[in-house]
Amino acid sequence: MSAVASPEFVTPKPILEAVAAAPSPANEADREMYRWMIWFGLPSLVGVLFLGAVFATDQMWFISGAIAAVILAISMLIWLAMSSDTNAA
Repeated sequence: MSAVASPEFVTPKPILEAVAAAPSPANEADREMYRWMIWFGLPSLVGVLFLGAVFATDQMWFISGAIAAVILAISMLIWLAMSSDTNAA
């Protein structure tokens, strides 16, 4: 045995801890993107489905659903634009 090594020497084991991630700008931008995709995308998708039903069935009353979906999409667009936090730093 050498003079430097002692029998009490134990190799330390690393301690693993879960650390909460700080909100990064990339995560906030992703959340904002998905918020826009859901709230603006769904009314647009509903409008497209109603318009497709107009062409597929030749029934003009389906156009009322498409018009209502466009009005809802415009309303969602206004709400999303007003509620977006573009100046967050």
